[in-house]
Amino acid sequence: MISIEYHIKDSISFDNSGRPTVSLTLLQKHENIYRKYRIDNMLIDTGAVLTSINKKVADVNGYPIIKHNEPILMGFNDFGRAIRSLVNQGKTDAEAKSYLAQFAGRSKDLLESLKNNHNITDIGLVCDLRRISCVVFFDYIIEDVIIATPSDDDVIIAEVIGMNILEKFHIGFDFINSSLYLNDNISYDSQINPDFRCGSVSLYNT
Repeated sequence: MISIEYHIKDSISFDNSGRPTVSLTLLQKHENIYRKYRIDNMLIDTGAVLTSINKKVADVNGYPIIKHNEPILMGFNDFGRAIRSLVNQGKTDAEAKSYLAQFAGRSKDLLESLKNNHNITDIGLVCDLRRISCVVFFDYIIEDVIIATPSDDDVIIAEVIGMNILEKFHIGFDFINSSLYLNDNISYDSQINPDFRCGSVSLYNT
């Protein structure tokens, strides 16, 4: 049995579906002043590679775009809808899955192919990559945080803390007592796309 000594214990909340949520404080440096913005009830989502927030929040707080119209965020429901649409157009289930598999790791190309070759336009979320100076996650501060925001103004998303932040930590949950245990994971060899990786982690105000 592996034992992990956690440095921090704090409380968590839950959304209407019973998923754990926490607050995240975003700090953006403008000249020599940090502009602070706190988002409450952000989902902790180990299924999301990228931390994602809404475009309006990013625009108001001046989080600079470092890459336009990329990446394309796709969830399980997106792939399910794509398979159903392809099957309705005459492909077998196996053919539809094989077609999607050839675009592994190339979501943008998949979106273009579905649109141009099959007139399927209702899957995937086109996003911009942005950089935030740092974020405060419980008692830790993370530098140079990469986030995704929808490219279009009229798209509202569920804001999530994804693996590009979560991979920086050992995290334990006590759901019965609505508690989270945390310490930094300094020995971890990142598996995240280098374009999405965040900077260093340190204790806040130490």
